[in-house]
Order: sequence, then structure tokens, then C-alpha cells
Amino acid sequence: MDKQSESSSNRDCEEILFDDKRGQLRFDRGQIARRPLRFLLIMSPFLLSHHPFCSEYDHHIFVLRGRNLCLGCFFNTLFFSFSILTLFFIWIIDETLLDARTLFQIGLVGILCYFPVTLINRSEIRKLKILSKLVLSSSFALICWSILLNNGLLSPGIEYKLILIIFLYLFVVILLSTKRIIELSRTCEKCEYKMRWSRCPGFRDILCDLIEDDFLYPENKYKKTE
Repeated sequence: MDKQSESSSNRDCEEILFDDKRGQLRFDRGQIARRPLRFLLIMSPFLLSHHPFCSEYDHHIFVLRGRNLCLGCFFNTLFFSFSILTLFFIWIIDETLLDARTLFQIGLVGILCYFPVTLINRSEIRKLKILSKLVLSSSFALICWSILLNNGLLSPGIEYKLILIIFLYLFVVILLSTKRIIELSRTCEKCEYKMRWSRCPGFRDILCDLIEDDFLYPENKYKKTE
């Protein structure tokens, strides 16, 4: 696409986004089903960063090889994986060094300390945020290992232990997601766009690409004919 065509496409997109008579923007599920890879490619910047592309969220993301990544998700995954592997190697060297009850108690204290501190601390200091992810992910790794070590790592019923760990993981994810939604809502409600995503510059590039590729359409004036 040449510069003139690209400029025209952006202008057409903004006309749609800023048209008060267009109705709601809706996803074309059929188009998404026919071209899922293209849809994911367009959405990938937001899927990787989990935050609008806005200066208000600069302290929630970091750039790795030109891609914006969610700071929390990246470092939680990194520290959790490292903690699990470290505990595994300790278990291989001398399994008596790991006590299930002690691991559980330390992990529980770490998680219980994490949530109140993050709710109280509104600091935008990146290093403190990374440190908090270290506390959360390593604490959860300790709890996971305490469950696996209960009655022996290789004891019968390990599948039930894994199911329990999965449910605990989902529970923690729900708590973190709820916390993130609350924080995002508080920030965006104070913005001049007041959570109107179609008007927010932080979403405009993605929305324009979705409209251009017919994944997104307005329900009224610009609604596609079947």
C-alpha cells in the first residue's frame, strides 16, 4: 500500500470511529474464522502488552526486540519458571532439603504480602514492580512444589495434585485480572476519552487495521450487506 492509499485508509477509518451515528462497532466472527492468523497478527500488540498504547501505561510494559510486552506477565512467567527449575534441581541433589510444609508456609506468606502491598503501593517505579513479580511468582512456585512433595513427589495420585495446582493457578489469575481491570478502569475513567475505546488514540492503529481488513464494522451506517 502506497502512502496516498494508506493516508486515505486512515482517514476513512477515523471517519468511522468519530461518526456519532455509526452505532456500535461489532466483530465479524465469520471473517475472523476464515482468517484467524491475520486477526491474531493485528491483535498481537495488544495481546502481548495487555494495556492501551498510552503514556499512562508506560510503567506497565517494556520493549523487547521492538515489541511491547506486559511487564507483569513476562516477569511472572520468567520468575515462576526459574523458581520451579531451581526447586527441581535442589530436589534432584538432595530431596531432604525441601520440606512440603515449610515451602507452603513461606509461599503463602509471600502471596498474602503481595496483594495488600500492591493495592496500597501506587508507585510507578519499574524496579519495584519487577521485585513484586519476583515475590508473587516465586511464592506460587513454592506452593506448587509443596503440593507435589506432599506424600512424596512420585507417590500415586500425582494427577490430582496437578489438577489442584491448575485450579490454584486459575484462582490467582482471576485475582490478578480483577485487580488489573479495576486499575485500568480507574485510569481510563479519568482520561478525556473516558473509556471510549474507539476514540482512544492508544487503540486507533489496531482498530483501523481491524476495520480495513473487515474484522470490525459499525452496525448502522457502515454495516456490511450480507
